Amino acid sequence: MNIHRSFTPKILIFVVGLFIQSLVLAQQPAAYRYTPPEKLNDGISTGTLKDAGLDEAKIVAGTNEILKGTYPNIHSLLIFRNGRLVYENYFTGEDVERGVGPLGIVKHTRDTLHDMRSVTKSIVGMAVVLAHAQRKIKSLDQPVFDFFPEYAKYADGDKKNITVKHLLTMSAGLEWNERIPYTDPANSEIKMNRSTNPIEFVLSQKLAIRPGSEFNYSGGTTQVLAEIVKKATGLPIDEYTAKNLFAPLGITTFTWVKDRNGYPSAASGLRLRSRDLAKISLLLMNSGKWNGKQIIRSTLVEESVKSHMALPGGPPGLSMSYGYQIWLPSYSVGDVKISTIAFNGNGGQVVQIDKGRNIITVVTAGNYDQRQLKKASEDVYPDLVYPASVVSKAKAATR
Repeated sequence: MNIHRSFTPKILIFVVGLFIQSLVLAQQPAAYRYTPPEKLNDGISTGTLKDAGLDEAKIVAGTNEILKGTYPNIHSLLIFRNGRLVYENYFTGEDVERGVGPLGIVKHTRDTLHDMRSVTKSIVGMAVVLAHAQRKIKSLDQPVFDFFPEYAKYADGDKKNITVKHLLTMSAGLEWNERIPYTDPANSEIKMNRSTNPIEFVLSQKLAIRPGSEFNYSGGTTQVLAEIVKKATGLPIDEYTAKNLFAPLGITTFTWVKDRNGYPSAASGLRLRSRDLAKISLLLMNSGKWNGKQIIRSTLVEESVKSHMALPGGPPGLSMSYGYQIWLPSYSVGDVKISTIAFNGNGGQVVQIDKGRNIITVVTAGNYDQRQLKKASEDVYPDLVYPASVVSKAKAATR
């Protein structure tokens, strides 16, 4: 009997098994340990979770869930409370850059520019409101075709009554279909992007319903808003926003993808750093103020973030309405109702501003065109952050 020959395969299998196990363990992320955010010279105040009244253990546990992939391909998470950045973390993950393509695995940092996708719409909406505050746009009730006499032939019937406010609230009433995937050439935004003149493409659409009567998601309305800013101020949307919104906030690093006609993509073309997206969020939280300076008139900010259009349908427990290119979700966590001001972009670019609890979360991710995820960026605030703000009676008694 050849003992050596009999045992060699078993030993080999055992060794290979140990090797595979070691590889699996090596790929598992190390348990996260909380470190307070670094104070930089960028106008953002920092603090600690403890000082902010957030349960560090719960935030650490939530971070480990992100690292485990329960919330897949998250690239950054920032948490603010009472105006201070108290948590900042960046994650390695697969990413795509609009206009470039797949980037592979990216080690994200605070200096990494990230696609904002449809968060761009909310920033364009803020630029429109700012141009109105500067009296460049006289009234948000001004008819859209006032800005486009060259397309007056399309202003027939009720179309001539479409206003800037209708565009801001996506209630222009034009035929438009973005309910189908963006990989489908019949998608209206894709058709607009492939047209020779995107503004004419939008304004030439037939009227499907009376302006102001119904919400219909449309990147076309945002593209027209950007062109109105250019008509009113003399600057394209990227230059106007850089000068009048970004510069006062100290935002100097960004890119804005342009379409085939040279128009900055107002629907989804902006790339920002997470900290800079947070600055814009703080501006809304603080009613248009940044470090004590009023950038946008407070009454206009409040008008922007109030409900103008209610959205029908949606999953059970979630009600959604819309402001000026800004989402306004309300939902329940247990017996508690939460209402937030939100930015939302394809792939998991999500900001939630909970003014009642003075909390902001900023999330970026790389889950583009994935609508069937069990857990996604929208779930980070209600699942991981809000529960950390709930102090038990026992803990409260020890403070």
